[in-house]
Amino acid sequence: MTNKKHLLLLMLLVMANFQIAHAKEENVQIVSEDDYIGDVPKVLTVSRLSQPLSDAPSAVTVIDRATIRASGIVDLPEIFRLVPGFYVGTNAGYIYNSNHVVSYHGMATAYAGTMQVLINGRSVYTPVFGGVKWTELPVAIADIERIEVTRGPNAASYGANSYFGVINILTEHPSEAEGNKISVTHGDGRNEAFYRHGGKLGDLSYRITTGYREDDGLDNRNDFKRTRLLNAQADYPINDTSSLEFEFGIANGNRADGEAAKDYVLFVPRERQIFNHYELIRWQHNISADSDFKLQAYHSFDRSNDNFTSTNLRANAAKLFIENGFLPAVANAFVATFLNDQVSINNDIDTERFDIEAQHTFSPASNLRVVWGGSTRLDNTYAPYWLGTKATDRFNLQRLFGHVEWRINDKLLMNVGSMVEHNSFTGTDISPRASINFKITPNQTIRLGVSSALRTPNYVEEKFNAKVIIPRVAPLPAGVAYTFQDAGNVNPEKIVSREIGYLGDFGQFSLDAKIFNDEISDFISTPRIPNFVTPGFTNLAGRARSGENGGDVLVNGFETQAKWRLTKDTNLLLNYAYVDITANEDDTTSNINQSAPRHTISALLTHRFDSNWDASLAYYQTSKTTQLGDGNPVDLIRKCDIRVARKFSSGNWNGEVSGVVENLFDSHDQEFADYNTLKRRARINLRLDF
Repeated sequence: MTNKKHLLLLMLLVMANFQIAHAKEENVQIVSEDDYIGDVPKVLTVSRLSQPLSDAPSAVTVIDRATIRASGIVDLPEIFRLVPGFYVGTNAGYIYNSNHVVSYHGMATAYAGTMQVLINGRSVYTPVFGGVKWTELPVAIADIERIEVTRGPNAASYGANSYFGVINILTEHPSEAEGNKISVTHGDGRNEAFYRHGGKLGDLSYRITTGYREDDGLDNRNDFKRTRLLNAQADYPINDTSSLEFEFGIANGNRADGEAAKDYVLFVPRERQIFNHYELIRWQHNISADSDFKLQAYHSFDRSNDNFTSTNLRANAAKLFIENGFLPAVANAFVATFLNDQVSINNDIDTERFDIEAQHTFSPASNLRVVWGGSTRLDNTYAPYWLGTKATDRFNLQRLFGHVEWRINDKLLMNVGSMVEHNSFTGTDISPRASINFKITPNQTIRLGVSSALRTPNYVEEKFNAKVIIPRVAPLPAGVAYTFQDAGNVNPEKIVSREIGYLGDFGQFSLDAKIFNDEISDFISTPRIPNFVTPGFTNLAGRARSGENGGDVLVNGFETQAKWRLTKDTNLLLNYAYVDITANEDDTTSNINQSAPRHTISALLTHRFDSNWDASLAYYQTSKTTQLGDGNPVDLIRKCDIRVARKFSSGNWNGEVSGVVENLFDSHDQEFADYNTLKRRARINLRLDF
């Protein structure tokens, strides 16, 4: 679909909404506040300023507590199926294969490193593979107040890796969480239990949540998860103008890893241990009526213990050589020279982050608001297998950011911002953004925006030097199995994104639509290195890979989100996205043009029968796609989930019991790759508040 066609479609949508407004005027229908779908939402994430959606410089989706509840999800990544343009894949990849992939506008591997993910403003983006290890975040669904999703590059506010957008998960404030809450879930291969207590000690408000969850994963996959978590959040008002906030979280457990069908020699099916924790302190000071200052510091640590032993090398390596065309006699003679039947692999990974950030918000004039600040970060990474050394690698990052909101008049508002950052991998980079919002009526806005962003190479692309050495009988040289031999000096991937957005709010119906054009240059890929030889070794596993910059990618499309209050008790959320990727696969990577579904549709229909009973029906449709990296072709997916809930109360107790059936029609669809088959799963949840 061309940009002209997208623009025509957008104009038709605008005209349709004008007609709706006109029809309302003709019917002289009086619309009260209660007829609107909730309060006028304000978002905090996009520009770092609190803004109505109609003033934000980029498209934003807000997922509130009611939507999370109605969806019936238990795995946090699943909620992003309700965001236009998003692709979610269950338990993707061969390494860390209990993790979801969450991507926006395609070009993602199992580790999906093109989105910045924050929890209350704290980055949980991992430097090793990139992306987020969703199953290991120490956050409970019940503690989430809302999720703000910036649909478009946002490096101007949050720096490199805020490439296609930003997800900010905001938890409930401790002052609003007094009392006790118990939540228990039981179902097909899924069990969890959480307890939360909130209260006050003098002026200190606090919330503590602890819990356990287990998931047996998908059939025929080694992907079970066992997680114990504890998190706490507290707020202490020092005086009328200052307050301190504290956060702490810890998670540990077991993860299944490795797939025999993909690797029956080295990274065999096994179990690894995970452990992570974080600590955060934030000081907020109100300088005056139009000036605020915030200082935040946090520390996080993540460990994956994965020291294991391979299978029988002689038998399995011979099988592998024969599959690659060697005669059986030759293959058996070669593996007979191996000194040992097995080798040990230290795949332990430790990452530690120290981050401090300052931010000042003020209004130099009645029609002008400014936010500016800076941060510094240190990442320490220990990964002896992947980095080829037992030394800890250090990654430094410094940032300076600023944003100005200028209300030119009642009709026009301009947003301008930029980020300057310096890091150990790529040096100094600048990411600007500008937009202008035009109110064609009080409840309709047209947004024109352009933004630039960068994606810093992760360790896979910049510094991985992984190999497994297999000793052989003297005087033969040792064998070596290569994974990566990075040369380094990879430039950041660059994106320039242009969008035309429309927002309309008509009480019972609201619409958010945009057309976009993304131009990507210096695409980072990991091709095979031709004729790579390490002196003194015999190559046993084909050519090594290395990270390098490739060609250009063009992404065009259209996406929309509509909210419709059909009746007083019935609501419909409807999303649609069309994404078209064009690139030369010889200059980038294979299957990149199919790495995003061409069409995605999602819908959530909710209905309240009375004060106690309610139900919801979710529908998700994704056209065929071929994800990058560990992915392979999967066909069209149509998936339905249903939820029925009943509230009850007794004295000081309030509660709810709900039942959820995922993949209601048991369609056996495949996500991300043909080794991930979705089947029907049912579960029941009991929640008690007291």
